[in-house]
Amino acid sequence: MVSPAGAASRAEVRALLSLDATPGIGLVRLRQIVDTFGSAERALAAPTREFEAVAGASATRGRGDAAVSEQVNSALAEADRLGMEVCTWTSADYPQALLHLHDPPPVLFLRGRRDLLGRAAVTVVGSRRATTRARDVAERLGQVLARAGVTVVSGVALGVDGATHRGTLAAGGDTIAVLGRGADAAYPVAHRGLFRDIVAKGLVVSEFMPGTPPLAHHFPRRNRILAALAQAVVVVEAGATSGSLITVDHALDLGIEVWAVPGPIEVASCEGSNRLLTDGARPLVSIAGFVQAFTGVSAEITPQMELVPGPAGRLLSGLGSETLGIDQLAAKAGLPVAETLALLTEMELGGWVLQMPGMRFRRAA
Repeated sequence: MVSPAGAASRAEVRALLSLDATPGIGLVRLRQIVDTFGSAERALAAPTREFEAVAGASATRGRGDAAVSEQVNSALAEADRLGMEVCTWTSADYPQALLHLHDPPPVLFLRGRRDLLGRAAVTVVGSRRATTRARDVAERLGQVLARAGVTVVSGVALGVDGATHRGTLAAGGDTIAVLGRGADAAYPVAHRGLFRDIVAKGLVVSEFMPGTPPLAHHFPRRNRILAALAQAVVVVEAGATSGSLITVDHALDLGIEVWAVPGPIEVASCEGSNRLLTDGARPLVSIAGFVQAFTGVSAEITPQMELVPGPAGRLLSGLGSETLGIDQLAAKAGLPVAETLALLTEMELGGWVLQMPGMRFRRAA
């Protein structure tokens, strides 16, 4: 791990950022350049003919561009001002999981608790236009993972991401937010408060220099980091073209287990996540069951009955440690059987109840 304030490492950080910002140099080519010359500094100082043989004519013309140098210097000054740490792929403390990517980020900007990197983690992703059901499941999942001591990774976007971070923080847990813009500011702006909380209590990670805007092509790059930082990826809800499916693709390339929450077949925002189940993703039908499968220990789930309003609250109050059938539960709650079954399905996904063999149910705790 290196800090921008460290004089010995700052030149290499600046060189890596300069090469990364040079037109004609992608991440894969950048790695080839650094491997060839031994460091980004030496690559920038290499004779033109030698550099062009590796980087190409376009990159050679852009090497040493004054505008790029000014951008890099400004970004590093802002990183200093905000107390960011900078981690490069040549650092011994660079997250080793990222090196398994085809195109690992050469530089990471970190704000908050960098000690969270390398811990057991689950990445939770899903739709920005999430249904109420999906947001509830994401928030509950974040809470239960937090109580199990698992670090929760997400992208601080609207919808599922935001709900996941909020649930984790509410339970006093550890969370990592990976951004598709510079780590100097929140995106979306509506999540400024949540962003401040994550900086204060968790960790914000970005491969983009401070001041970099949230451009559309940044988010697929962000998604590969979301996948690589965890040992499991959970898709709570995703439409057919959701960016969450890009995270899944990276997870599968890395051999990381993928879980998906089943959703109603008639809901468009569940089309992508339901398709994952037909493609072999593991179904997450019980939060307690998922956390136990991931950690190897029983999850601590203690729902507060008074926080569950309406018919769901009546249904939960009728559940105890014994298992009851749907007809029994419907009669105790004064609900139709069909409504009882629908509520039980939602409550199971939320971690409130457990389904036992024979379509019988009991409280999760």
